Amino acid sequence: MPKKKRRRTWGSITTVTRGKHVLRWVENTPEGRKRRSLTFYGTYKEADAELARIRVKVGDDAPVPTIGQAYEMWWKPDEERRLSEGLIAPGTARLRRIAWNGEVEKRWANVPVDSIRPIDVQTWLSSLNRGTAKAAISVLRGIVDFAVRYEVVESNKFRIPYDIPAKKIRTRDKTVYCLAEADDMFERLRGSRVEAPFILACFGSARTGESLCAKAAEVEIVESHGLKMALVPIDRTIGPKGSEPVGRLKNAQSHRTLAIPEPYGTRLAEIAAERIEAGSEWLADRGDGLPFNTTAFRYAWISAAGDPIPFANLRNSWRTFAQAEWCVDYDVLEILMGHVLPGVTGRHYLRMSPMQLADHVAKAVAKYRGI
Repeated sequence: MPKKKRRRTWGSITTVTRGKHVLRWVENTPEGRKRRSLTFYGTYKEADAELARIRVKVGDDAPVPTIGQAYEMWWKPDEERRLSEGLIAPGTARLRRIAWNGEVEKRWANVPVDSIRPIDVQTWLSSLNRGTAKAAISVLRGIVDFAVRYEVVESNKFRIPYDIPAKKIRTRDKTVYCLAEADDMFERLRGSRVEAPFILACFGSARTGESLCAKAAEVEIVESHGLKMALVPIDRTIGPKGSEPVGRLKNAQSHRTLAIPEPYGTRLAEIAAERIEAGSEWLADRGDGLPFNTTAFRYAWISAAGDPIPFANLRNSWRTFAQAEWCVDYDVLEILMGHVLPGVTGRHYLRMSPMQLADHVAKAVAKYRGI
């Protein structure tokens, strides 16, 4: 039997069974005042929060929403939409979600959007580390921007310039391989589990996650300027956990085709044939038919290479010797790295095909080798 309604100042909640509630309210419509109802599944506290959100949307005496309500009503759905449309990177969305769940929610969720005091914001930001503070203030600015847009408040107090904690200085290894050192490592890794990702990163410019998600069947060999070139499309990446690659790369231009000259490209084709014969679709097969994630691969890389530079630095190495030693054109290098070229030409006009890219790289390498 339904429990008795609890007296409320706006609307009502009737608990039907444990976890099932009926929300009722009255709202103005173009056809006059209408009674509305909604069956809600969850705790009573969650039902109460849902009714409060409805009141903010349609109540004649709608109170100013809290930051938590604005987050749920406006910011969160918009963030999910932008993520699904590829307008923001998954990593960016993840950092914002972590910031909300870790720091923002417990401090600001119950604060009305018109009750934000700058001194409180500054004091709170000063207690965080720099990365968390930047992510947190970004989320809060976005949330209250919606309140300004819908004329709930006149200004966004989070848009005031605040002092962000200073960045802790950390020394990052910036070592890169020259071409001779890269060739030495190429020979050292022959036959190892990390050989294919190494070739893709060090001789093709792939990022770490990208180098782990190329499929064996996707490697294509073409010839140009007397050299055999491997063309490898980059259309997916993988993160530090799990074994499921995703098709959302860092940005739209990261979807590209690498052009890798022999002997690196031809060796990659040999590895691809070996993987196909073994029944695996991935070039970076970890041994059970699935690709490495970046965490597991880090240990495999250190184990196979001995005392190597960070794997991420292989992309820097490629860019360095491809420009300084092979003398590949700057624009070609930028496209192969997945960067947007500056100016109108880069944004709207220059659209080189994979074969054209292979021709440019092959021409430069052939000249370097005296072919």
